[in-house]
Amino acid sequence: MTDVVIVHKNDAAAMELADRTEAAVSGRCRVHRDVSSSLEPSPQPPPGFKAQLVVSLGGDGTLIHAARTWGLKGAPVMGVNLGRVGFLAEIEPERLMEVLEAALDGQARLDERTVLDYSIWRDGRPVCQSTAVNDAVVNKGAMSRIVSFKLSVAGKDYWTYRADGLILATPTGSTAYNLSAGGPVVHPILPAVVVTPICPFTLATRSIILPLDCNVEVVIGEKAADVILTADGQSSFSLASGDRIKVTKSEAVLKLVTNPQRHYLDTLRVKLGLFSDKPA
Repeated sequence: MTDVVIVHKNDAAAMELADRTEAAVSGRCRVHRDVSSSLEPSPQPPPGFKAQLVVSLGGDGTLIHAARTWGLKGAPVMGVNLGRVGFLAEIEPERLMEVLEAALDGQARLDERTVLDYSIWRDGRPVCQSTAVNDAVVNKGAMSRIVSFKLSVAGKDYWTYRADGLILATPTGSTAYNLSAGGPVVHPILPAVVVTPICPFTLATRSIILPLDCNVEVVIGEKAADVILTADGQSSFSLASGDRIKVTKSEAVLKLVTNPQRHYLDTLRVKLGLFSDKPA
């Protein structure tokens, strides 16, 4: 039998659709349910259970939770949009069963997305290691002053930013916080990291797109206080002056089940209103 994880929001519509989805596949699949929440750990599946498909019922936040918890272990993630925009969760609820059958039969179209591994080094040793599907964001707290960052590429210090924060985004995450902060859209098949300052001190400070094989590092400047790194808006770690953030391409790959009737550029136009004279 195929092992399927159903990740869903904790609301009536998502739970009802999760019940229907589980009933539809119960004869051919073992199903494990996971109510998405950043406040509680995901429940453990039964012994011997190995996710082969993940169905995410909610918005993009639910899909990111599903990706971080299950998808980075290798199972394709199928996002069904029950939220507002649904940029990543691009399957419409009315097409759920059709696309689900294709996925179970191995006929679904999959996109492979690059994700970032990052590590935080303090006093010469790693104190935190994790993965970002969308982005790793260095941001100041509510009462902090402007923060300085030094960006190193291939072992050389190239730029010093003074800003409220810094976004290190994957191509997938380039359409999230990065885009809101004025950063560029990067096609998701490109192995790159987008570095975008948040509210920079000077107007000349802009985003830069860097290849992931050039050893990107960010060093937190002096007098930094109440500075936090947040990954995908779902996990965080407090930073201190002198901390070094090393970013590399992850060996893990996120596989997304995509809408067979829509190209990525169509999604940009339809969901975000880009390249169109009729904004979304």
